[in-house]
Amino acid sequence: MSGIAAILHASGKPANAQDIAEMTRAMSYRARDGSDHLIAGSLAMGHCASHTSPEDSACRQPLRSTADSTVITMDGYLANRCDLCRQLRRSGVGLRNDSPAEVSLAAYRLWGDGFAPYLEGEFALILFDAPRQRLLCVGDHAGLRQLYYWYDGKTFIAATDIVAVLSALRERPSPDLSYLAQHVANGWYDHEGTAWKGIKRLQPASLLRLQGGVISVETYWQPPAEVGVRYESDREYFEHYRSVFTESVLAASRSSAPLACDVSGGLDSSAIFCLADHLCAEGRLGAPDLLGFTLGAPESSDADERRYVEAVERQTGRMIERAAMFEPKLDWYIAQGHADKRLPSLPNTVMLRATARAAAARGCRVNLTGQGGDQWLDGLPHNFREDLRARDWSALKRGAAADLSARGKRRFIAKALRQSLAASIPHSVRRILLDRRDRRTAERHGEDTRMLSSALAAAIAAKRHTYFTRTSTSDPDRRHIHRKLRYPFALLAYDMMELQAAQEGIEYRHPMLSRKFIEFSARTPEFIRLRGEQNKFIHRRAMAGLLPDEIVEREDKAGFDQTFHPHLPDIEQYCVDALGNPQFARLVDGATMIDDFDRMRMGRIDEIPIWTLWGYFACAAFLDLE
Repeated sequence: MSGIAAILHASGKPANAQDIAEMTRAMSYRARDGSDHLIAGSLAMGHCASHTSPEDSACRQPLRSTADSTVITMDGYLANRCDLCRQLRRSGVGLRNDSPAEVSLAAYRLWGDGFAPYLEGEFALILFDAPRQRLLCVGDHAGLRQLYYWYDGKTFIAATDIVAVLSALRERPSPDLSYLAQHVANGWYDHEGTAWKGIKRLQPASLLRLQGGVISVETYWQPPAEVGVRYESDREYFEHYRSVFTESVLAASRSSAPLACDVSGGLDSSAIFCLADHLCAEGRLGAPDLLGFTLGAPESSDADERRYVEAVERQTGRMIERAAMFEPKLDWYIAQGHADKRLPSLPNTVMLRATARAAAARGCRVNLTGQGGDQWLDGLPHNFREDLRARDWSALKRGAAADLSARGKRRFIAKALRQSLAASIPHSVRRILLDRRDRRTAERHGEDTRMLSSALAAAIAAKRHTYFTRTSTSDPDRRHIHRKLRYPFALLAYDMMELQAAQEGIEYRHPMLSRKFIEFSARTPEFIRLRGEQNKFIHRRAMAGLLPDEIVEREDKAGFDQTFHPHLPDIEQYCVDALGNPQFARLVDGATMIDDFDRMRMGRIDEIPIWTLWGYFACAAFLDLE
C-alpha cells in the first residue's frame, strides 16, 4: 500500500526536489503515515508511507545505509523476514531494525546484485548504490506489487503508480495504440507495455539495473523446472500442502491492526479465513484480531453466495460483515480512469471497493484474498503421460482409478491411449507441434482482431509470438506454469486491485500467490490437483475439517458478469460518440464495433462479448484524456 518513487539523471544533472515532491503528491492516498524525500546529487527518492506491520514504523524511508551511501525505498512485506534476519546476523551483517527496507538493504550489502532471490514476499523496491553509480529496481516473484518506469537515455523515472511517473515528465507521452489493441481484441501478450508509449511495467521476478546509462533486465527466479515432489500416499501430499498453505497464510497475516479477509464463499477465500481463524484460536495469527468481509449480492443472483458464507460463519463462530457491491455509474469509471491516468478498471474489480472500504472503516490495513487458487490449484488432464514418464506407478494407479470412475470405461480408454502415445513422443518433437498449434489457434485464447486495422492486428501477432517464445520451455508439459506466472491480463488485474485497495486504505495480500505456494504447485504432479474430474483435489481434501463440507464439495462458482450489464446501453452511446476522436477511430473499425453492439442487443445475455465491449469503452475513455 505504500508508494515509492525515484528520479535519476544519468548525465549527472542535479535532481530537482520539486519533481520528486510532485510524484509523491500524486500518490498521496498511499501516504497514510506521511511522505519523505531524499535528494543526493543526481538522485531523488520519495516514499509514501502506509504502515501495515509492526516493523514498518521502525524506520523512515528513503533509508540510507550506515556503511556507505546506498539508499533504498521499498513497498511491501517480506514473507521470510525472520529467516533473513537470522541469516544476515549469522553472516556478521548488523541490522538497525527488522523492517523490510533495512533487511533488503543489508541483503544487498552481503550478496550484492545477487540479493534479489533471497527476498520472498510481495514487494517492489528501488535501490541506488552511490559508490558504484548503479540503480536497481526489483519486483517480487509474481509481480504483485507494480513498479512503472520511463527512461529516455538521460533521465530515469520510476514509481508505484503511472500517475506519479507522468507527474515528473515535462511532456506527456502519446498513447500506445498497440497496447490498447489488446483490450479490444482480448489478446493479452505484452508483459511490460502500458497505455503510454515509453512507460513500462517491471516484469515479475525481475531485477532492472541502470548503470553507465544502460538499462539491463534479468530474471532472478523461475518456478521449478520439473516435478520433484512425489509421495506414495495422498496423506503425505495433504500434510505437505497444509504445511505450505499454513506458512503462506501466517506470513501474509502479519499486521499491527485487525486482519481483514475476503470471504466470498468459494473454496479459496473461505479456506484462508477458516485457517486464519484456526491460527487465531491457537494464538499464532500475526494480527490482534480477525475480521471477515463479503459482498452482499442480490438474493438468488449468480453472485449470491450467502449460503456458503453462512456455512463459514457456523464453522468459525465469527460473523462476516456484508458490504453492498460498489456499482457506480459509468461517469464514475471515466472520472476515476482520468484521475489515475489509466484505462477504467473492470466492474467486477471495482465492486470489491465495497469490502476494502468496509475493512478500512473497521480499522484494518491488511486484507487477505483468495487470488491465486484458480491459477495454482487447477489441474491439467495430462497427468497420465506425466506419471508414465516418471514411472510413478502409485500415482498412475490412483489417477487411473479416479479417471475410470469419473469418465466411464470408453472415455478412460481413449484418454489412456492418447496420453500413452503422447508420452512416447520426444520433448523436442512435441515442442515443435505445440509451437505450431500456438501460432494457429490464437482464437482459442479468446483473441478477436476483427475490429483492428491490419497494422494493429500485425502488432498483436508480433506480441503473441514474443509471448509464446518467452514462455516456452524445454518440457512442453511445463510451459503452462510459465504462462500462468507471466500472463499479462493477470498482472493487469493485480495492478487494478492493488491500486483501488490502496485508495481505500487497504493493502491486499495473496497467500495463494506466495512463492512457496507456487513452488509447491510447480513441484507436484497434476494428479493431486485434478483427480478424475474434480479440480482442486488436494485443496479440498487437505482442508476437510477446517472448511464446511458444502464448500469442500461445491463445484460451481459465483458469476459477476451482471456488474457489466447495466452499463452496456451507455457504453454503446459513449463509444459511438468516441468515433469522432481520430485516435479512437484509428484504433477500431467503427462498422465492426457497431456490429458488435448490435449483436449485444440481439443475442442472449450470456452471449454478449463482454470483454470486447468493455475494451471499446475503456480505450475510448482513456483516449479522451488527450
